[in-house]
Amino acid sequence: MSWYTKLFFMFCRLVSTPVLALVRPNIVQVDDGLRDAVEGRPVCYVLRTYSWTDRFLLERILRAEGLTPLHRTPGKLPVAEKAGCLYLPVIAGDRGADRSTATMETLMAGQGEQSLQIVPVSVFWGRDPGSETSFLKLLLGDGERAGALRKLLVIIAQRKNVMLHFAYPVNFQKLVARTQEPQAAAVLLARTLSFYFSRRKTASLGPSLLSRHEIINLVLRRPAVREAMQEEQAEEKLSAAKIEKKARKMADEVAANFDSRILRVLDLILSWVFRKIFSGIRLHHVERLNRTANDRQLVYMPSHRSHLDYLLISYGLYTQGLVPPHIAAGVNLNFWPVGGLLRRGGAFYIRRSFAGQKLYSAVFRSYLDVILGRGYPVEFFPEGGRSRTGRLLPPKKGMLAMTVESFLAQPARKVALVPVYVGYDKLVEGASYVKELRGAAKQSESAGGLLKATRIFKSSYGSPHVAFGEPIALEDCLSHIEPEWRSKLQSGDESFIPAVVDHIAQENMERVNSAAVINPIGLVAMILLSSPQRAMAEDELLNQIDAFVALLKRLPYSADVTLPEGSAREILDAAARTAGLSRIDHRWGPIITATGKEAVMLTYYRNSVMHVLAMPSLIARFFRHSEQVSIDELRESCMQLLPFLKRELFLRVDLNNCDDVVDRHIDNLVEQGLLLRRGESVLARPEVGSNAYAVLTGLGRILRETFERYTMSSLLLVHEPGETAAPRSAVEENLIVMAQRLSIVSGREAPEYFDKNLFRVYLDTLIAQNLLHEENRDGERWVRCDARLQLFSQRWVALLGPDVQQSMLQLIRQPTMNSDS
Repeated sequence: MSWYTKLFFMFCRLVSTPVLALVRPNIVQVDDGLRDAVEGRPVCYVLRTYSWTDRFLLERILRAEGLTPLHRTPGKLPVAEKAGCLYLPVIAGDRGADRSTATMETLMAGQGEQSLQIVPVSVFWGRDPGSETSFLKLLLGDGERAGALRKLLVIIAQRKNVMLHFAYPVNFQKLVARTQEPQAAAVLLARTLSFYFSRRKTASLGPSLLSRHEIINLVLRRPAVREAMQEEQAEEKLSAAKIEKKARKMADEVAANFDSRILRVLDLILSWVFRKIFSGIRLHHVERLNRTANDRQLVYMPSHRSHLDYLLISYGLYTQGLVPPHIAAGVNLNFWPVGGLLRRGGAFYIRRSFAGQKLYSAVFRSYLDVILGRGYPVEFFPEGGRSRTGRLLPPKKGMLAMTVESFLAQPARKVALVPVYVGYDKLVEGASYVKELRGAAKQSESAGGLLKATRIFKSSYGSPHVAFGEPIALEDCLSHIEPEWRSKLQSGDESFIPAVVDHIAQENMERVNSAAVINPIGLVAMILLSSPQRAMAEDELLNQIDAFVALLKRLPYSADVTLPEGSAREILDAAARTAGLSRIDHRWGPIITATGKEAVMLTYYRNSVMHVLAMPSLIARFFRHSEQVSIDELRESCMQLLPFLKRELFLRVDLNNCDDVVDRHIDNLVEQGLLLRRGESVLARPEVGSNAYAVLTGLGRILRETFERYTMSSLLLVHEPGETAAPRSAVEENLIVMAQRLSIVSGREAPEYFDKNLFRVYLDTLIAQNLLHEENRDGERWVRCDARLQLFSQRWVALLGPDVQQSMLQLIRQPTMNSDS
């Protein structure tokens, strides 16, 4: 660098200092592990544009983040104490091939014993991805190739909306080892960095936008839509113009109107709202999500428990420097004024059913194909609707199938499906859920309902949790199910797609539960509801909190599960604040209890996390009525019963390795003193009356209602229809009626006890295990029991005891199921 260039550089630093002092970076992301990778090593930061302004801002951020600072004078080789700074255009040869080669020669010659670390740094002034017809972009530019005046305008306009992202470093020594030619090394490094910067820009800002009108035109030009329009025209006997108008109206109903400016407005609104009702939003595993976003297009598949889910996910992504996705929302949310606002925030609307609507189906599928093909991140809820019980609902596979088919149309794309767990300390819709579970009709969304929702500002709802599960690489799932999928696809054979969709649907739900956040209210609800009267001495409750946390710490449900922080007392106090628990003072010690609608909502919070203790609860249940149990018998029973829990609770359990799974949990229970070994082949429970016995009993009660449901279903099936076929719908209805009756007789405050989805899942699992046989008769499904179901039902009875069997048998009547007899 010549002396006058250095002088001009110093002058620019001096002039820009007061301007850059106004800049308040909104997001600074340092890739996980970066600090350890660069510690004690020479570092060279690379900026994606040739900009001294970006360099001056980088200097300031490096000081603030405690990373290796830059040489104050440019052009010096990096050392361990002072880093260098390069620009991608220089490496890529945009400023002259000779200069690029000379730069690489200098870096290669300057290599010492410690390898140089190349750290790409993305700087974004604003969140606008740009559009292909944007006048504002032409006026102000995006800061990448702006002149001095335009860059000044960008800095002033975006001073509070600046993002920086530090990537994991590239090892320069390993990179140049692939070629010793400086020019070839420059090309290789430039290509590597260009890919990173391109993906980072797409991940943070999204792909360049087309207008909504242009996207609709693309949809209507798709062959599938044109074909459906022709069929519709032939059936309806209408003109081509009227059919096209009809198709355009459908596309207009569906299509989002994504506007990055509205995102900033929504950010301000939601920040204010969430501050009012929440004590803080907790995001989990964002670092892994950021790494995935660096090289893959993301499709989010969250659990669905509240209307706030999509707002929280999009808001959380936006605050972490990732572009919010286009969201598939139910058409019921398309009401004024919410519908238009959500549409501009990225929502696109979907009808509940496509049945008999060929043209609409073609339009919607084509719209999804267009936005996925252009690289937009997408979000949809595989459960279809909100869970009213806290459990994950069986996934609906329509949107997933469309996503897989879209990928197969362009299989070169790299796509990752992201499971997302969303949990709440206190559910905003809790009161309405209690009413619906007790039989009230679901209230339709409307502007009037929105006004009533202002009541939420009178309460505090604790902290919502958004946990991003382990992403699913779509091509890996395809290869797992069908290793030859590429060749089959080329030959036109798509028979493997349904199996892939089924696998991903199950895998996603299991990974959602694997990312569960065990908040204080969920943990306390599991313990308190296991008590017969939903009441427990405070000291016993604290003891069980400590024991359950210890179990989960020693043998975590998964690597992604988040446990509550603090002591047992702090956990109980946090739960009591949000759950409305009652504390009754007594001379022998206080008692904690829950009644009324608070007790009903506790079942919701318990259900959202109970899967993490399902395995130890199953094992503990065998000692409810037996002092000791053979380990071999325990393994065999678990192997037969686990498929039902796995399917209902989406357990992350390998059924092919069941013995090892059971043994690990046995070891954990023994280590905690909750089970005792009697020789090599027998397990015994602790002494009755001990604290360990109380914990083991409470642990076994977590799944009691689940086992009761399985038992009553099995006994009723064996009783009628038995081995004589009956309509499945009639069987399901009788199971639900029986569960309702048992719930009333036993005084249970758990409306989810007779949730129809749970009985359907149980019947499906019986069919999968060949304990129940299903056949189709004139379009209706009929079922009959296998002879082995009688013996199998006794396994469930053994978990509950003969008194429960007797009470259930008394409830069984002679329901008419229109059987063969």
